[in-house]
Amino acid sequence: VLGLAIALQSRHHSRLDLAQSLGWLAAFGLTHAFHEWGQIFIPIQATYLNPAMIAFLDMIRLTLLAVSFACLFQFGVELVRDRWPRLAAAPLLLMLLWTLLFIMPGLVTSHSGSEWPAQASIWARYLLGFPGGMLAAYGLRYQAERQIKPLQLQPIYNTLRVAGLGLFAYAILGGMFVPLGPFWPANWLNEANLMHWAGGVPVPVFRSLAGLVIAIAMIRALEVFDLEVDRLIEQLGVEQNLAKDAVILCSPENTSLICEA
Repeated sequence: VLGLAIALQSRHHSRLDLAQSLGWLAAFGLTHAFHEWGQIFIPIQATYLNPAMIAFLDMIRLTLLAVSFACLFQFGVELVRDRWPRLAAAPLLLMLLWTLLFIMPGLVTSHSGSEWPAQASIWARYLLGFPGGMLAAYGLRYQAERQIKPLQLQPIYNTLRVAGLGLFAYAILGGMFVPLGPFWPANWLNEANLMHWAGGVPVPVFRSLAGLVIAIAMIRALEVFDLEVDRLIEQLGVEQNLAKDAVILCSPENTSLICEA
């Protein structure tokens, strides 16, 4: 829903930096959705498909996870590009590093019962998910202060701050609470322990709630582009009226110095 809502919103006319960055957030929503659906349906297909095909589908699912977090990271980078331009290549470099460390070896070891899928998921979250979510949360706050607050659009300013808090929560839930791993902090800060601490509530429930907050807040914040268009139309109307007044004032019969100027 988040990805489609943003993708269907026309932002070509906007002069806000936020408008130029939202495509990455839409890409995050769509690719992460396919990853989440894969977590549900690939185990079901395990009863019908051979292990090699299931391993291949798992590799695609994990790649979608890393790509989605890289898109979220790039969204944050675009929001703060004017402040920290050196971060521009960070998502791509980290994505390449993750691919070399986990996907390439996974092509060789995926059929031998190794633990590479869990390791790949953990490090996709550590390398891309957590820093990407945190940077996106900060970037939304930064843009809200820099471009939305001066427009006196307090409701949208508040909505973007709520979206930033949702991204912050998602960075923690999706980037730090990882599958159980044999090293710190994955051996303590993991999905199994969070489920235990929450009285048996599955981790995806918390992630879904954070995602719901992000989706509602961002869809609500898209109203800023409609308001921007309204103000642009109003400005064009004023300019047209001034132009008409100038034509009337400077008719051929009027030879005042103002018209000559």
